Amino acid sequence: MTTGGKLIQAALRDPMCEVGWTPRAAGWFTRSVAAGAFGVLAVGVASEHSAPGEATATIYVHFRDEQLELDVADVAGSRDQGYKTTTATTSIGYLMPAARWCEWNVSAENADAIAAEMADAVRTYAEPHLRALVADPQLLLAAIASSPSYATSTGLARAVLLMRRTGRSLEAGELLGRRASGLATRSDAAAETERHMIAALGRTSLR
Repeated sequence: MTTGGKLIQAALRDPMCEVGWTPRAAGWFTRSVAAGAFGVLAVGVASEHSAPGEATATIYVHFRDEQLELDVADVAGSRDQGYKTTTATTSIGYLMPAARWCEWNVSAENADAIAAEMADAVRTYAEPHLRALVADPQLLLAAIASSPSYATSTGLARAVLLMRRTGRSLEAGELLGRRASGLATRSDAAAETERHMIAALGRTSLR
């Protein structure tokens, strides 16, 4: 039996192509928003509490600033992973009028209809959100700060480098100071990684 996740991934390909999105890996779609900026959609699926062949599905809406991600990778000394490394993330429900988590129940009987609804939600709510992030650096910074990755060293680097790019170096320095202070009593691996990132960001500000 085909799983609910595979049903919605397959059903979404055509309607997403019709609204201008390019299929990538299973459940992933990309679209250029502006020069150097991309929208990235990922279909999230859960089936643990669903009947066999069914699932619940949502769409995670990612924004990728190409140059910013390349700069983050350079500071971190890591390899950029392309469209799966994104700058800001939310889920489609928080862009819709109710501004809350939204998921669709998928089965073999309704997969095509649900896919059409999801593609329409992308066109109506996700695409304006992505265009707004291109147009407003302050909005992008807020989106970075509200993304799950903000608590990590790469999330910090995104915020600091965007601040510096938009002439807010003083604020960037203050953010680095706050994050460094928050690490004072920590010795875990994530804290050590963030300390290294803070040091690297400090060196880049001197170049």
